[in-house]
Amino acid sequence: MASSALLSDTHVAGPEYPLNTETGPLDNAAVTRTQQRLWRAVHAVNAMDPPPDLVLFGGDVVHNGIARLRELGLDAGGLRRLLAEPVNGFKIAAAVLSQLRSPRLYVWGNHDNMITCGDPSLTPSKALTAQVYKRFFNAKPYDSRDLGGWKVVALNAMYGATWDPASERCNPVLSSYGGEQLRWLEGQLAEGKPTIVMTHFPLPTSLLNEEHSPGRPPDLRAVLSRHSNVKLLLTGHFHKGVSWEGLYPFPALTLPAVRYNPQNFFLLDLHPNGSIEWPDSLAAKNRGGARCSNWWRYDGRPRYAGEVEGRDGGDCGVPAAGKEAQFELQPVLNTSLIPPLDRFNPERSCQLALAGPFLEACADGPTGDCCDVVADQFRPSSSAPFATCLCQPSFWQGAVEYLQEKHGVDLAAAMHSCIAERRTIIAFRGGGLTWCPAAPA
Repeated sequence: MASSALLSDTHVAGPEYPLNTETGPLDNAAVTRTQQRLWRAVHAVNAMDPPPDLVLFGGDVVHNGIARLRELGLDAGGLRRLLAEPVNGFKIAAAVLSQLRSPRLYVWGNHDNMITCGDPSLTPSKALTAQVYKRFFNAKPYDSRDLGGWKVVALNAMYGATWDPASERCNPVLSSYGGEQLRWLEGQLAEGKPTIVMTHFPLPTSLLNEEHSPGRPPDLRAVLSRHSNVKLLLTGHFHKGVSWEGLYPFPALTLPAVRYNPQNFFLLDLHPNGSIEWPDSLAAKNRGGARCSNWWRYDGRPRYAGEVEGRDGGDCGVPAAGKEAQFELQPVLNTSLIPPLDRFNPERSCQLALAGPFLEACADGPTGDCCDVVADQFRPSSSAPFATCLCQPSFWQGAVEYLQEKHGVDLAAAMHSCIAERRTIIAFRGGGLTWCPAAPA
């Protein structure tokens, strides 16, 4: 048996990062604690006995560190100046992670990169970002490891057209992989070993029909869907624990962010027969299936140790999991009525009880206000309270019934209209832009 510790969205911020530039007090508070929270997570992983065979990172390792590189120069000279600085986010993260007793494999996230659509001069090249990953973390842009009889694959969700500043399809809220990486992934999966795949962006953000060349895999969906040896797909980015049940041909999970709680990591056992096991009980540890986790000890086998230990219970959001019914929201009819994230940043994701007031903007169908509110609150982004919830089968069905029964509005028709007439970026069941499958007929 092999084991892997899973961490995502550590967002280590160095002294170069300007304070109070996040989206609300919760995020501003959390980013000041990222160094300490990563260290506590590393300390817990090191206490595991036996130590995990691999520590797998789900992206956003450093918080906007590349922005510092843009200040120093997006070339070899800028990289030399970044390396010569006595301290920055990259050096802090690298120093903390070097304390791990286990080998490491990195997935990279949007905050480990940077793009300005339409202006390649303000965007670091793939070669330059690859040098950053190599020099600070001895890591590649995408990679894999053989682990016992298993394979663990780390993908780069920013290698395709949506992260190409010169492409007409440039849009960094969407993920894409590019032909070179898709063909590499095809080769990895063709080996036939039971495989864990990890990428930063959840699959509902994944662009469809990337490649148009005959004989080449057109997108991530095409590659993953035809390989039965994909046993689990792991992602980060949304900062909340999400199980994408019933959407894909394999189990898919989004991990919560270590940025908000030092216990937001998990241990995964990989058995020789191709089965997986969660020794620290994924459902029990991730409190409310959301942003924060209960406290577990790892001195030997994992065991529950209470709600909070020490002085860091995490920054979990409002309302807390289980408190949704006590949180009242007035109908949100336009973007000016959307509550700020400092008072509405729910811990638990995809709760129709909270989303109902936002759907009221669509009471008259696909008006401009409807499209604007839905695009703001359901966009494929970590800062949207209901990020891609319209892909979740139970949430989608509830939202469809809500609007039909209360207002006589066809939600699917409204979303198609928002995309066709207003060019709204929205992921929903059957939308056709991203990998968010249609509801069964």
